[in-house]
Amino acid sequence: MVNSIDISVRQQAAIYKRCREAMIALGADTDTLTRFQQLQKSHMAIHTAAFSQNAHDHRSSNLPWFWCMDIPRTTSSKNWLTEFYRIHWLRAKAVKDRWEEEEDLLMSEFHWTMNFFKFRAKKWNKKCLSFKAAGLHGAACYAARQKAVYDRLAEQGASKWLNMSPEIQPLNQ
Repeated sequence: MVNSIDISVRQQAAIYKRCREAMIALGADTDTLTRFQQLQKSHMAIHTAAFSQNAHDHRSSNLPWFWCMDIPRTTSSKNWLTEFYRIHWLRAKAVKDRWEEEEDLLMSEFHWTMNFFKFRAKKWNKKCLSFKAAGLHGAACYAARQKAVYDRLAEQGASKWLNMSPEIQPLNQ
């Protein structure tokens, strides 16, 4: 399917190039040649970012000049071109919205993970105190070690949080 589309695009590009060369040979004016620009290889490249749901490269994606042409020169009835731009804009907006949602989810997951580490550290601290009170020193040592593990995880998470981006609000300690 992709191969047949690629062949078709190359054939149409070759036809366009021959037509443009014929216009030049017939002495077309600069207005016509400006309107029908030379087709370059970069114009024919297909950017998969436009089709990928999680693409993030829409900022630098520009439509080739031929998508903006008003071929029949009917500027009053550009419904198809307006619809094309609308669809292109809506797709780009949908990608932007998905990335914002993904960012919100990642921030929330980070907070949830940090809260879990703090919760587990408190829970192991309570167990450590209760084991000490009961005279179970081995269990108290194990509980203290588990508390230290979760405290260290929480500290490392807070450190990573600050390293990610200084302008992001620090985690609640």
